[in-house]
Amino acid sequence: MQPMGHAYTKPTENDLEFLESVVGRANVSSNPAMMQSYLSRSVMGLESTTPDVVVKPKYVEEVRKILVHCSARKIAVSPISAGLSGGFACPLIKPAGVLLDMQRMDRIIEVDEDNRYVVIEPGVTAGGIWAYFQKYHPEWAPPIADGAPPAATIMGDAIERGFSLLTSSMGPQGECVQGMEVVVPRGDIIRTGTWALNGAKPYYRWGLGPEVFSCFMGSQGTMGVVTKAAIKIFPHCHHKTIIAWAMDNPYDMQDLTHQVSRKEFGIAHNCVMVQGGNWPLVQTRFPKDKVPAEYSFFEKVGVPPWWMNFEIWAQSQKEMDFVVSEIDRIAVEYKNGGKAKSPASIKKWELHPAQVGARLKKPNKIAIPYSLWEAGFLFITWYTPWRDCAEFAELYNKVLEKYDFPPVMWIASIERGRQAICMPIVCFDSSRPEQFEAVQAVNRETTEMFLPKGWVNYRPDPYIHAPMTYAMAGTYYKYLRLVKEMFDPNYIMHPGRLCLP
Repeated sequence: MQPMGHAYTKPTENDLEFLESVVGRANVSSNPAMMQSYLSRSVMGLESTTPDVVVKPKYVEEVRKILVHCSARKIAVSPISAGLSGGFACPLIKPAGVLLDMQRMDRIIEVDEDNRYVVIEPGVTAGGIWAYFQKYHPEWAPPIADGAPPAATIMGDAIERGFSLLTSSMGPQGECVQGMEVVVPRGDIIRTGTWALNGAKPYYRWGLGPEVFSCFMGSQGTMGVVTKAAIKIFPHCHHKTIIAWAMDNPYDMQDLTHQVSRKEFGIAHNCVMVQGGNWPLVQTRFPKDKVPAEYSFFEKVGVPPWWMNFEIWAQSQKEMDFVVSEIDRIAVEYKNGGKAKSPASIKKWELHPAQVGARLKKPNKIAIPYSLWEAGFLFITWYTPWRDCAEFAELYNKVLEKYDFPPVMWIASIERGRQAICMPIVCFDSSRPEQFEAVQAVNRETTEMFLPKGWVNYRPDPYIHAPMTYAMAGTYYKYLRLVKEMFDPNYIMHPGRLCLP
């Protein structure tokens, strides 16, 4: 991963003294125990190492001084936001160097209700911003990461183009970002979109002609450090519900949902979250000492083999009733129209009010499996066209079972069924080293299978997804390298991530 010409320097005592002079002694640590606490080997990636030093800046100028110093000294730097967004935003890989922990930069700087955005720093958490809006802006909803715990950061989800509570209607979280402030190792502070114009508001992301905005989206900390982001807010509707339809196979789940998704205005646009899965996914929600071992339990309590939930937001009861009745009508029409794979299994799943209430509660924890499998779980998330998601589920589950992993599958609609985000959850015993090897064997085998189909990974593994993907996109990778060199000529930003040395 690290070609000739990119040697990195391990931080010395002199470097520690410089970092302390920038952020204060209390905000710099190289204590071995503290370094171990930042080790992340689950959720979004298995490759992680401990940093040499952790630095916690508070202000943008501190970030700038740190990056300039580390670039001159060729010390690797990897930024993380404060909490979990399904996992650390940027778990370290070798070389370790400086971990830039952004949790002290936790201000909600501005809420503009007229232009409908909020400006935040990296350390703002889902729980923090949700409580803030409930108190000061109750008519508006910030696009928090759906399913992630309250400690998840808005920034981590947004700049990774993640999954918000409105993704099924509005598209990936990246679609909600109006502008960014980014510090790059050259020592510059860049603002994107209309924000780049001195004194202008971040109301239009595409701003001043050719726009550098996209260079930082999904870059996983390899281009620079995002210190502020302007993110859209949305009306917080008072009329909400969840309905679910059940089936016994992923193809009917896919195709029934596709019929609803095509009705974009007045129906699918009201469905802010459309997500489903299979019964092994339910197992991951049980405390491990109470997990039912056989499917007969789920049959008895009425959990279907596959299902799709439609979370509906509306401005009035009348509007909500209309959306619910139309989804039900479309589902019955699909069931009886001769196109269903297994029409007899298709039925409305009558959810208990407690199930609806738990799902509507924000922030919730639906993305975090509690896990029978000794707390080892890994999301290996892919994007496909919506009409490919059932095939994805079928193929991936076969590979999971081949390696003796439970076939846990979670699928959600992106932007009214234009894309699917497919989330197999690999549940494993984290105390057994051979299980890590088996997980990566699953990773490798599925990647070899899926890339030729045009399916792409959401957060690429640096040793499997990224090199295999860029091997099929050589010209793209060539220019990605050139873009990196423009911002980060000494390649200090998160070396190795995205196959960038």
